[in-house]
Amino acid sequence: MVISTSGSETYITEIFNGTSKIHSDVTEEKGGSGKYFRPHDLIESAYASCLNITTRMILESMNVSYDGIIVKVELDRSNEVKTIFKYQIDISGSIDKETKEVVLRKVMNCPVKKTLSKQLEFINEAVLSEQRI
Repeated sequence: MVISTSGSETYITEIFNGTSKIHSDVTEEKGGSGKYFRPHDLIESAYASCLNITTRMILESMNVSYDGIIVKVELDRSNEVKTIFKYQIDISGSIDKETKEVVLRKVMNCPVKKTLSKQLEFINEAVLSEQRI
């Protein structure tokens, strides 16, 4: 579970997962400070970090050494009927093209992509609790 708590500064929120804290904000154009990740940046971050971690796990399970992984993700919300995640995975090191292609096919099953690909449902638990009383 993640808990978001409002701060004293306009629109800054502290996000806590029980272990670590981060902050989120909106851009200055929307009245925020622009100092922290925007909520949509956090969605991009979740997918980018999952792709990065999954790529590393796959390479390690194949006993393939690598120098580093850089993942870039951009969320395209311009289409009214679908959300598009554009991504790029760069694997640096002495890895042949065929091995990279195998890894990139396998990484398509990263857990965050699986989660985001399912039908979504949003349930307000406070409303459910009130209905049960």
